Amino acid sequence: MTPTAPPMTLARFTELLDAYGTRLAQWPDAERDAAAALRAAGGEAARLFAEAEALDGFLDRYEVDDEISPRLRARVLEVPAVAARGKRRIGWRVAWAVAFSCLIGVVSGALSAPEASADDEWTELTEVSFYADLDLSSEEDEP
Repeated sequence: MTPTAPPMTLARFTELLDAYGTRLAQWPDAERDAAAALRAAGGEAARLFAEAEALDGFLDRYEVDDEISPRLRARVLEVPAVAARGKRRIGWRVAWAVAFSCLIGVVSGALSAPEASADDEWTELTEVSFYADLDLSSEEDEP
């Protein structure tokens, strides 16, 4: 005994109709019989199916010209060149932004550095000579 599928709703019928068109053979196997039954019952489902059949027929009869206009061909072939030019422009902008940022960093560092005074030099010299005068070796290290 195989389980029967629940009755199809009009919303689900519309979703399937939009997704697969009017060729019921393309619809999912599990929902095909329920959709056919809903369509056969008439009403809104039958009307929606008839509208979709008209659209499918129009699309089946529509023919696309095999020849592409020279203007369209030129525009399509121009797309990669335009994209490449745009990438090069962006690359230069990034390079200028990085160079400008580095320049600002160097200039601001140079301007904000404290000025050395004679007192600073004597303090540093005193600290160096103080540590040089310290005898850090212990008596045990001597031979």
